[in-house]
Order: sequence, then structure tokens, then C-alpha cells
Amino acid sequence: MFRWLNLGLLPAEYRGNFSHLIADIAWYGVLNGSSLSFLTIYAARVGATAEQIGWINAAPALMSLLFALPAGALLEQRFLHPMVVRTAVIHRLLYLILVFLPLWGSTSIQPSVLIGLIFLFYIPGAALSVSFNALFAETVPADWRAWVAGMRNAAFAIATIVSSLICGYILNISPFPTGYVWVFLIGVIGAAMSTVHLYFVRVGTKENHKVPRENPRPLVATFLGIIADYKRVFHFEILHTPFRHILLIMLGFHLAQYLPVPLFPIYTVKVLGISDQFISLGNALFFFSVFVGSTQLVRITRVLGNRGTTGFGLMLLSGFPALLSIAHSPAVYLLANFIGGAAWSLAGGALFNYLLDRVPEEARGPSLAWFNVVANAGVLVGSLVGPLVGLWLGLPLALLILAGVRFLMGWVIIRWG
Repeated sequence: MFRWLNLGLLPAEYRGNFSHLIADIAWYGVLNGSSLSFLTIYAARVGATAEQIGWINAAPALMSLLFALPAGALLEQRFLHPMVVRTAVIHRLLYLILVFLPLWGSTSIQPSVLIGLIFLFYIPGAALSVSFNALFAETVPADWRAWVAGMRNAAFAIATIVSSLICGYILNISPFPTGYVWVFLIGVIGAAMSTVHLYFVRVGTKENHKVPRENPRPLVATFLGIIADYKRVFHFEILHTPFRHILLIMLGFHLAQYLPVPLFPIYTVKVLGISDQFISLGNALFFFSVFVGSTQLVRITRVLGNRGTTGFGLMLLSGFPALLSIAHSPAVYLLANFIGGAAWSLAGGALFNYLLDRVPEEARGPSLAWFNVVANAGVLVGSLVGPLVGLWLGLPLALLILAGVRFLMGWVIIRWG
């Protein structure tokens, strides 16, 4: 394992970028283990319903649906690296607002305010997602992608474990809601440092060394031009190529993944009665399992391929909601997190490489933009339909059935992906 972690074994020309890409995701793990992990838990504790938590999960997806294609078209007209950095700065500065939310006296309207904030956050977040995917594809050669993805998953897991445990301790010793001020502040620090490392990534293509036009169009004018000429710049022709099959697979993957997600915090807080500190232990165990699984990602993808690893990971990921549905003790809750982490190290680690295996090189930017559209359509529908299934069937039965949906979609990827 330690040889696997040795960055000194990398070729010199890749070492700098790979190190910054790994550090970027490590600091993002600090954000994940703090603000992102406890956001829906905080919402549940201030009275949010399953439907409102569904909207918190759906807001990023809806913003990406609205802005991913314009961002992909804009990416064709702008330098890649500056767009990544600028959208990251804008998106992550907005996390500062969360720090002040627990200080607001009234909790009754906070779930609605939180939903509105998430919508605001992910306007620049949609552009960041598209541009970062292109940056990753540009700076990581195909034969190194499994290694870099595994390392990023491992770094993300370690940082999430540490920050989650720290946040759980803070919430345990601090009165509600003061503890969440510190949790959200830790997230701001992680977001800022992640952005710093993105700044230091270097793209060595000719495109990034060309001389800009003397009088470049203002950003707003460029964006309005994209909207006016949408039929050409949004590349609808991609929907008539073989890549549309992969887009359907990506839609199904994200739909299956997110259908049960809004039910998790409600079931954990209101049915199982798990404390914040114990939730942090569950998060830590989940990401410890992600770390261990990530160290084996290269070996597993050599055997199963990126498609097989993605499908098998999603099938294994069905174990999380299945076990949660029958959890009547903290031990089963922890087991669900352990299995879920191992599954996500495979599914999440191989998914993007599976996508890049199929992306047409001549239309990488528009294809990745369409991926963001269909992926976020799956997230949006799953986040909004999942709570309705829970309301209709009851939480335990809904979790069990939606676990079956994950298992079935994983099999579909292996069979027809």
C-alpha cells in the first residue's frame, strides 16, 4: 500500500499536476466531511421534511441542467484553466454564508432559506463541474487515470474521515446550533485550500498558450450569444451519435444512486435516533472503506475494466439502503456505512474513467457538458421522486425497494453498458 502512495514514483512531467489534483480533492474532503456531510443533518434537526431535503439534493442538479450546456459552450470560447479557477472561487466563496445560518434566531424558515442558498451556490458550481471534468481529461493521460482516480478517492476519504470525526466531536461538546457554525467554518477553509491547488494545476496544450484576441467579448455578451445560437453551440448532434447510449447509462446510474439518498438523513435522525457524533463515526467508517477500496482500484479495473467495476460497484452499493432499512442498532448502521464505502470506492472511482473511455475526443467539451446534463437529470428526478416513494411505501420498505433499483441498474451496466 505504501508503494502505491509514493508520489516519487511518478514521471517528473506529471508529478506536479497529479500532486495538486490529489491535494485539491483532499481539501475538498475537508469540505465534504464538514459542511456537505452535515448539511442535510442540520436541515433535519431544524425541522426539514424529506421533501425539503430532496430539494436540497436536487438544487445542484437543477442548476446544472440549466447551466451545464451554456458552460460547455462557453468553455469552447474561453481558456480552460482560468475558467476552472474563477468558477471555483465564486462557487466556494458562497459557502461563507452557511457559517452565519445557525446564528439566525428563527429555525422554522431555515430549511427554505437553505434550499434557496443551494440554488445560488450551484449556478457557478455547474460551470465548475463541466470545466473541471475537461481539466482532468486534459491533464491526466488515459493510462494514468485509474491511478489518479484511486489516489484522489483515497485522499478524499482520509480528509473526510478526519474532518468528520473532528466535526462530530465539536457537535458533541457544543450546544445546538453553535457547533454548526464551526462545522461550516471548517468547510470554508477546505473549499478555499482546494481552490488554491486548482490554481497551481498547469495545462500544457497549445490551446492554453495561444494569444487571446485583442478585444475579447465580455463574458455576459458571450453568454447571451450562446443562448441566441443555442442550436449550434449546444451540439445537439451528439444525441444522434453512439455516445447517446452512454448518456442513457449515465442517466440510469445517477437515478438509481440518488433515489434513496433523501431518505437517509430522515431515517437516520428521526427513526433510528442516531446522534451527530455517531453519524460522524458512520461517515468516518464509510470513507475509511472508500480509502481501502481505492488502494485496490487499479488492480480491480485491470480485471473488470472501468465498465465492469462501475456496474459491480453500483450493485454492491445497493447494500447501503438495504441494510439501513433493517437497522435496529448502531452496529447495523455502521455495517451499512462500511459496505457503502467499499462500493463507492469502485463505482465512484471507475465511473468517470468509464465515461472518458467513451467520450469522442473531437467533441470532448460538449460531450462532457451533455454528461453533466443527463447525470444531473438523474440526480434531480431521484432526489424528488425518492421522498414520494418513501411517503407512499413507508421508509423501511422504500429503502429496500430502492436498493433493488441500484442492484438492477448495476447489472444493466455490466450487461449492456
